[in-house]
Amino acid sequence: MSLSRRTAIILAAVFIVALAAVNLLIVRIIPPRFGLVVDSVTGKPVANVKVLLQVSTYEGWSVHTDVRHQALTNILGLFILPGTVQWIPILRYRDSWVTVNEDAQGATGVDQNSAASEIMYNPLFNRGGWPIGNPAYFPVTVTFRLGGCDRVWDAACIYKIFPFITYVTLVPVLNGPDDCGRINKFFPGDRCRQLNTYHAAIAHSDTYEDAQKSKELCNRLEFSGVSMACLDQLARYAGNSPAAQASRQESAEPIPDGMFPDAIGGLPVMKNRHCGPKLAFSGRRMCAAGYGSEIHEDVAVYIEAWPGTEKATEPPSWNPPYTDHLQARISAEVWPGGGNLLHYQGPMYNAYYWYSGDRRVEVFFYHPFAQQPEFVSYYMQHFPSSLPGH
Repeated sequence: MSLSRRTAIILAAVFIVALAAVNLLIVRIIPPRFGLVVDSVTGKPVANVKVLLQVSTYEGWSVHTDVRHQALTNILGLFILPGTVQWIPILRYRDSWVTVNEDAQGATGVDQNSAASEIMYNPLFNRGGWPIGNPAYFPVTVTFRLGGCDRVWDAACIYKIFPFITYVTLVPVLNGPDDCGRINKFFPGDRCRQLNTYHAAIAHSDTYEDAQKSKELCNRLEFSGVSMACLDQLARYAGNSPAAQASRQESAEPIPDGMFPDAIGGLPVMKNRHCGPKLAFSGRRMCAAGYGSEIHEDVAVYIEAWPGTEKATEPPSWNPPYTDHLQARISAEVWPGGGNLLHYQGPMYNAYYWYSGDRRVEVFFYHPFAQQPEFVSYYMQHFPSSLPGH
């Protein structure tokens, strides 16, 4: 073989090997995904549900996720997502997965948590910026990676070993986890119980009594992070439904007898004495009144009532955010008529604080004046202090 021919063969071989190496570095083939979407209770196909193929890549120190393909299930619940070729360095490629029943605009999760995030942080599917597909069903992520759903809330995740899908079971939104007893025997019911426990905790929380039952539901969830998210969302939603707000407006909370008399120490009560509604999540109820003239308030009285004494008698972290707090001092005192209290004394403002059973009491003075002892004595008599000595 001549030298020139041998050289040509070597150069061709080097070129082929180099081309193959380059291809291995920059090409990633993501196969097509296809399957059937069914209702996990009835086993019937679910039509017109959006299915998304999502791909994530490393972008410097961050992760970028985008929707590569999307499709709608047909009347038989079937869908096909075409495959794709990822023309990027292989070290930048991160992962790919399928999300079912979520709008493309909302599927921007950094990882495969977009379906779980939708459920946890938009539990009633009613917040702007979180587009849901069919609100009668929970969204779900279908993952193909090793480890399955170990890094995702498994109630919102389905693991498939092979890079294609045989079927996807969607969990319907029910009245509560007890309705999951109707789950089709061919599909696991634990996902249904977890998702509907979370949803029911948020959906049925109009009153304080409802919210207490909802807290129990949140605490039933197996994963601490999900349970904490449930309690956080419950605090946001409890008592805030339109029906609950309308009910509070129609039924005014009465002021207990003797709480805010017409006058103390010669200062008349102003027109703003009131008791607010009982908060659904905590059960807290705030009552307040001001004393002084029609145009100038001299004294403000705040009385918080809690359900039971446990919350009211927690050691107070009483650090009033008054404008003179940097020059003020807080001291524990014993009132001459008996009873312990905390005294906030600043160059401008004075206030006394104590708790009495299930109530916290604060009497706040905008400026010093002679009737201060009468105000404190009146409320110490009507709400005797149970604050321990210091």
